[in-house]
Amino acid sequence: MTPSRRAPAPRGSASPELSPTGCHAQLAGSRGPRRDSRSVRSFGRGARRLGLAALAIASVTACVPATAPAPLQAQASPGPTAAAEPAPAPADAPGPVLAQAAAAPPMPAAAQADAAAGAVDDGAVDRAVDEVGADAEPSPEGEAAPELKKVLILGDSLVATGFGAILEKQLDAHEGVVCYRRAKSASGLARPDFFDWMGESKRQVELRQPDLVVVVIGGNDGQDLAPLSGKGKRVRWPSEDWNAAYRGRVDEFLAGVRAPGRKVVWLALPPMGLGSLERKLETIRAIQREAVEALGGEGTYVDTAPWLADADGKMLTEAVVEGKARKQVIRADDGIHFTMAGSQYFADHVFPEVLGVLGVPATPTAQGEQAAKGG
Repeated sequence: MTPSRRAPAPRGSASPELSPTGCHAQLAGSRGPRRDSRSVRSFGRGARRLGLAALAIASVTACVPATAPAPLQAQASPGPTAAAEPAPAPADAPGPVLAQAAAAPPMPAAAQADAAAGAVDDGAVDRAVDEVGADAEPSPEGEAAPELKKVLILGDSLVATGFGAILEKQLDAHEGVVCYRRAKSASGLARPDFFDWMGESKRQVELRQPDLVVVVIGGNDGQDLAPLSGKGKRVRWPSEDWNAAYRGRVDEFLAGVRAPGRKVVWLALPPMGLGSLERKLETIRAIQREAVEALGGEGTYVDTAPWLADADGKMLTEAVVEGKARKQVIRADDGIHFTMAGSQYFADHVFPEVLGVLGVPATPTAQGEQAAKGG
């Protein structure tokens, strides 16, 4: 008869073995102490495995009760026919984990060398971590994260400066939106020899694949139209030929950014403080509006005058800005650009318009971020 490795527990005493659902049973499985010693050898190869192995061992230690009954120590067998007699366990007897570790056979020399060199038994670590994590709450199946709506803002210096930056940040703060921005100061559709918006807008939509494109451009377009290809004659400003040619450029720009399911929001150029510039912009606004409205449901032309002009239609210079106790100066001294307070004011009005076209509601996250900017 082979000597018993473990003596049976006396009647009325608790078994030294943990239940099949206990941590030790989960980690050690059916292979007894060899897996424990293999797990000991597993600590050392790379930081990726170290954290996982530590988690497994910590789980084992946490599952051993502080007052767990001590296992009985098997007495040495006097011979093949003698049965081991149980003996009372001393008060300082090791718990189940330590007892099995003590009973484990000595580690082979090759294994000792591997352990000293930091070798990791990947299989043991994987099994231990998998079993410890078996009780973790499973993630709901079939539930996909909500898809973010992509917005791309394109434009001249109004987009390059405060207004564009604030609007981008407000949209990014919305939990259902991600926003991108591309701008070039002093640019427009009239001078492709300076900046080619036809080509750049196509590159941007191909790169970002937006659901919505927001455009504010044209403040620099009241001049002769340079040829698109670099060859040909300029179209003189002002003239009927210019109006027709400029409408063609707006149409081409819109065609370059459109795609099935994609929408365009075109912001009307704000009222300006310079009379000569404002007269030019009246023509430009009218052409842009016609082109955008020709898109039907895919295009939205937003008139900005109700927010930025007074009762007489003149440029509004002061306004109440969210988060500010007093009226703020909203236009810069040049009568063209916005102050930072004005950029905030303008963005606060455009922001809900963009969300409305996207079909997403304003959220507490976005509103909180918006209020923070005004504070």
